[in-house]
Amino acid sequence: MSQVLDTRSRLIEATIEAINEGGEAAVRVHTVAEVAEVREPSVYHFFKNRKELVEAAQAERYRRGYIEMFNPFRAVVELAETREDFVKAVRQLFVGVYRPERHEARAVRVNVIGSAQKSADLAKVVNEVNLEVATSMGELLGECQKKGWVRTDLDPLMLGIWVMGQINSRNMAEMNESQYDLDAWNKIAVESVLLIFEPK
Repeated sequence: MSQVLDTRSRLIEATIEAINEGGEAAVRVHTVAEVAEVREPSVYHFFKNRKELVEAAQAERYRRGYIEMFNPFRAVVELAETREDFVKAVRQLFVGVYRPERHEARAVRVNVIGSAQKSADLAKVVNEVNLEVATSMGELLGECQKKGWVRTDLDPLMLGIWVMGQINSRNMAEMNESQYDLDAWNKIAVESVLLIFEPK
């Protein structure tokens, strides 16, 4: 069984690499098989067609972007002892997420969301990832509500999905960064989040 999972994972990794280098159009099944060190017919053992392979890779790209963002935030918040520690963690989250080198991760998420508009199967997976991440974020924020660090009149799951949307929305400014002051955008974003979180 581990061999099956390992082969499927290698195929997804090879497909992610192809997408990162040239977009979905760059995915060639024979090249993916070659990079994954399997024969081309093996690809169709795991994925019924090229479209399914590409969608699996896109879903994994999308999931990774959020996990890479959320896990360090959760670790810092779990160590927080005061609301001030929590506020510091939120600021660290946004400083980290908005670093220039994280632009690609945000762009990947927007790219996958765009692809999901044309594919019900990919949209289903994107929605599953969104729910998974928003649920984790909501559970964390729910714990912060119990500690009095986050206002309690807002649904924590909806807060989680709102924070995800807030982070992704930076792409609007990044698409034309010569026109916009991204540092000013960052300040507005983090202050807005902290204002929404502020206990009443």
